[in-house]
Amino acid sequence: MASSSSSNEARQAFVQTAEQAGGFVWVIALVDFETRELKRALVSEENFATADAARDAGTDRLKGMSNDR
Repeated sequence: MASSSSSNEARQAFVQTAEQAGGFVWVIALVDFETRELKRALVSEENFATADAARDAGTDRLKGMSNDR
């Protein structure tokens, strides 16, 4: 069984964008590469005019969530 530290190292969060209703949303995905599973995914409720704006907002949200630990 893997230790909790190696398990945490195997988990990574990514920010991606997706088109939705003529705009863009950010998608934050938490992936466990050790088990090859998608653990969680969050999608913004707000639409953004560009993919870059959505990505920037998603990155800011992920940084804020990381600070909550």
